[in-house]
Amino acid sequence: MSKNECEFTPQTSTVDAVMALKVFVQERINEGQIVAVICLDVKGAFDAAWSLGILTSLRNLRCPRNLYKLCVSYFNERTAYITLNNDIVQSKISKCCPQDLASGPGFWNLQYNSLLNLEYTKNTKVVAYAEDLIILVKGTTQVEVETYANIETQTVEKWARNNKIDFKDQKRK
Repeated sequence: MSKNECEFTPQTSTVDAVMALKVFVQERINEGQIVAVICLDVKGAFDAAWSLGILTSLRNLRCPRNLYKLCVSYFNERTAYITLNNDIVQSKISKCCPQDLASGPGFWNLQYNSLLNLEYTKNTKVVAYAEDLIILVKGTTQVEVETYANIETQTVEKWARNNKIDFKDQKRK
């Protein structure tokens, strides 16, 4: 699992994410470089987690077969029931990590980990805190930073499309 996830990882917190950002920016400033900080927030977070993305991550991490099958069973044919005015409405569920269960953060991390482990350029560092993502891009000129920032945001957007994840438009900075 990526060391750049600072929430659902033991002994890490918001402070670790902020410190990683501070250290990256301070070191670049000391070197006379320019830094762009791109902040993204996943829309719906746990509700956005996609079971196929989680299972793919488990396969890629070579999860033991018995645990993988247990997870497949967990995500297979899930149904939600809602009672409205004495009527029961049911719907199939293909997305969502239960937030109230101990496994929810772990399942979320499995999917989000694939984003953190993408191949970014040498000018880039990514840091995540729960469903928030910070992309740090360095360069010697504004044009260089903008070029790398565009490359990285396209990489993240492609990952998001492939994993059925959306980012909140109003929180993009």
